[in-house]
Amino acid sequence: MRTIARCVLAAWLSMTSAAQAEESPPDGVETAAPAPPSRADICAYIEQAAGDHGLPVSFLTRLIWRESSFRPWVVSPKGAQGIAQFMPATAAERGLADPFDPEPAIAAAASFLTDLRELFGNLGLAAAAYNGGPNRISGWLAGTDVLPAETHQFVRIITGRMATDWRAPDGGPVPADPPESARPTRCLDVVASIARPSRTIMTAGPDATAPWGAQVAGHFSRDRALSIYSNLQQRYDAVLADRAPMVVGTRNRSRGAAVFFDVRVPAETKQEAADLCALLRARGAACIVRKS
Repeated sequence: MRTIARCVLAAWLSMTSAAQAEESPPDGVETAAPAPPSRADICAYIEQAAGDHGLPVSFLTRLIWRESSFRPWVVSPKGAQGIAQFMPATAAERGLADPFDPEPAIAAAASFLTDLRELFGNLGLAAAAYNGGPNRISGWLAGTDVLPAETHQFVRIITGRMATDWRAPDGGPVPADPPESARPTRCLDVVASIARPSRTIMTAGPDATAPWGAQVAGHFSRDRALSIYSNLQQRYDAVLADRAPMVVGTRNRSRGAAVFFDVRVPAETKQEAADLCALLRARGAACIVRKS
């Protein structure tokens, strides 16, 4: 009997080992990683999150694309993680366990933006706070802090309007969110419009052209853009008083058909533009280096 029992046990162990061998890959052979989500998958996550949180699909699409170009694995030099670029502390605050998992990350971003819109009153300031942080935006609105050039650019790209256009004038009512009817409303259509290159349609400045520029102002109205620059010249006269502006108009399909006019301080080299920006930033102005 003992001999029979040993034979049965040996046979059972042999069958179990063979089954385990079939289930496990051979030594040195890596199993295939799961395929990353497609653009259509990510758009489905965005449309679901936008619907759940009452956000325009185009707004959320442009924000996620700007943050990561739909790359779920990306990490910024500052440590922001995943498709929605959450800093680890913010992810923890929002209850996001894995910033690299795109579906919950996009849902968390939509939830965060909804709270920011409730806090600041509109989507433009919500986008600014998402990029620059709520404390920075509160300080900027109170006049005790400056808005970085990166955040100015972020808001303009996401909303098609300047950050200053979203701020309440002289304590008046907070500007309302604009209608979205003029923009694509399906995520894939928005991405297609963003992916088309911007088209520079004019470089206009009666007294100045240069290969590089220190960008300090911009607006959809050319006259308004130049008026902003004139005010900056008075405020920062030590740097700008004798510098004629260079105006570059661009049309980006993701913002519709309107031309946006950038006002730049002309510079012959990238380093010259960077030095100008450093001087202006040290005095509290927003500035970004741009190639013409």
